[in-house]
Amino acid sequence: MKKEQKIQLSFLKERLQSRLHYDDPEYAFGVLLYGWCKHRKHRTNWLSDVKRRGWISLTMARDFATYCGYMFI
Repeated sequence: MKKEQKIQLSFLKERLQSRLHYDDPEYAFGVLLYGWCKHRKHRTNWLSDVKRRGWISLTMARDFATYCGYMFI
């Protein structure tokens, strides 16, 4: 996949934190990511793979932003 089509999870977490100001951004991001994973009907091993590689596609990042209720990408 082209680098332009990859969105780093750290970028998503920073942008989400800048909008919502969580007390514990690591925990909040993990909960949102897990909820989105279940909402999309992915299995937890898919989520583990995403966390291991540290990025998701641009399309998935937009879907995650919509799930979170904000368009922060």
